[in-house]
Amino acid sequence: MTVFSFIYAILELGIQWDPSKVLSSPAWMKSVFTPTVSLYFYRVIYILIFGFPSYLASGKLLSVETVWYLIYGSIVEDIMYWIVDLKLPFSWAWFYPVHFGIPIDDLIGVVILAAMYKFIKQKSKAGMS
Repeated sequence: MTVFSFIYAILELGIQWDPSKVLSSPAWMKSVFTPTVSLYFYRVIYILIFGFPSYLASGKLLSVETVWYLIYGSIVEDIMYWIVDLKLPFSWAWFYPVHFGIPIDDLIGVVILAAMYKFIKQKSKAGMS
């Protein structure tokens, strides 16, 4: 998951998800995929892209472990993206708040990961007993 996230971060640096900013985009695409629609469309695609390796890592289609890997991959990707981009994180959407260069959603994600990890460990210990 870590390697996947790092590779995706590098690829994401070159991706332009807003067709209205690409001169060669067809007119119909620019009218359908407005900047707002593109923003949410990208989030759906992002979750699907990260969902597949999360599924492979956990071995389950939908489980606590799968969600843990999805969150972990997203956080690692964000960190790698900002390192490779050589810029401080900035708030590019309402759902990506940044305060003093620190992405708040990534901090929340780390807390959720820690709580989920504890839950997963307890669940696996109970399963062994």
